[in-house]
Amino acid sequence: MPMPGKFTSDDFVNAATRLILAGGPGAATATAVAHAVGAPSGSVYHRFPRRSDLLAAAWLTPLHRFHDEFFPVLAADGDPVEVGVEAARQLLQWSVDNSDSAALLARYSRSDFVGVDCSPTVLADADALDRHTYEALGAFLLRFPAQDRDRVLLAVVDAPLALVRRTLTSAGGPDAGTVELAADVARRLLAPA
Repeated sequence: MPMPGKFTSDDFVNAATRLILAGGPGAATATAVAHAVGAPSGSVYHRFPRRSDLLAAAWLTPLHRFHDEFFPVLAADGDPVEVGVEAARQLLQWSVDNSDSAALLARYSRSDFVGVDCSPTVLADADALDRHTYEALGAFLLRFPAQDRDRVLLAVVDAPLALVRRTLTSAGGPDAGTVELAADVARRLLAPA
């Protein structure tokens, strides 16, 4: 019977995230990640045979976690305005609760971490996340008149993300007040004139 691993993939992803935030993607070498976790370098390669897959995991893991919390809120039944307000609030609350992940997702884009040098499995996962985003947002937008859809995206996605980015650079990250500001902005943008 094989021995259980002492270190998890999440241990390595979390260490990579901290290294990236401190020094950019180049700082997250397998050796640096292993050192940060207190593991031998081989442990990193055992979980992530390619460095590019480790970097991709640093991007995709928090994105999966965000999707798991955000999209169920966006898909909830009820008044679409109230759903949109709650979704904007959820985006900010997730950023408060997951500050390192939010900082990484706000500072970088998919192309900084997911490229042709990643394994086919990682590329397929990234493409599936993109499709899920497109489908979930598309389904929510259908709950509003076509002429309002740019305003809806601004309320539920663009403005909340702008608040996350602004607070990360000026205030150390979003807080409870920023969460409620996102909800207020969303309500003002989504409420019928």
